[in-house]
Amino acid sequence: MRRERLIDARKAVGLNQEQIADMVGVDRTTIGKWERGDSTPQPNQRGTYAEALGVELQELNAMLTSMPQGDGEMPAWLSTYLGMEQSATRIASYEPRCVYGLLQTPAYVEDIVSHVSYNGVSEAYIARTVETRLIRQKRVRSGEVELSLVQPESALRLRIGTPEVMAEQLSTMVELSRLPNVTLRITRYEAGQYEARRLGAFCIMSHPWGTPQVHIEGYGGGRFITDAEEVQYFQGVYEHAANRIALSPSESRKFITGLAKEWSNRR
Repeated sequence: MRRERLIDARKAVGLNQEQIADMVGVDRTTIGKWERGDSTPQPNQRGTYAEALGVELQELNAMLTSMPQGDGEMPAWLSTYLGMEQSATRIASYEPRCVYGLLQTPAYVEDIVSHVSYNGVSEAYIARTVETRLIRQKRVRSGEVELSLVQPESALRLRIGTPEVMAEQLSTMVELSRLPNVTLRITRYEAGQYEARRLGAFCIMSHPWGTPQVHIEGYGGGRFITDAEEVQYFQGVYEHAANRIALSPSESRKFITGLAKEWSNRR
């Protein structure tokens, strides 16, 4: 596991947990939690932690996630995001582009990834991404993370792959939405314009440590927003979409079931 590399790196520089803790400015028990994978360093702690271990920040980010990585194919911001995602206890996300990543089926992922570049991508990259997605989903299926999700109707109607792929994907969404730790809501076309739709995709992550953080992604990569007022604004936007614009969870499940049948009939 990549987390074991944290221990290897610490031993390589001849330091114990207490010495590393002093350098980073945390308790020894915190270093133990990081090495066991019970928690993850906050972004503002990672530079000092990497320096204490004698590694580059990008290498540290890779150690903090169990996601498989290819040589030079995973940017530093994505490594950071995946590490933060795996240690989150609650994720609230507005995703208007396609079915949310933690709910995607392998066939759906494969078709999305195969179209991420007009020049195409390697089969190895596609396989690795599918593997990564399945690893990430384990925390949802096991109940380790509470997932609250709002998606517009357009994200579910976008054709990814064959009608069979779409039918399977939407049926899987219905299945996962029945888990006690998953709350899924859909906004219909009739909802018109609303603030979350204007802002686009964003994700609010909560961890056992610190305050919630917002992650936004666009051309050039992604970044975290940590300013308390900005985070509060995004939380308000999300709650508005979830509680005042979207269908209820049960209505959303019924709507998705109907869409799955529509795709199934196109086979």
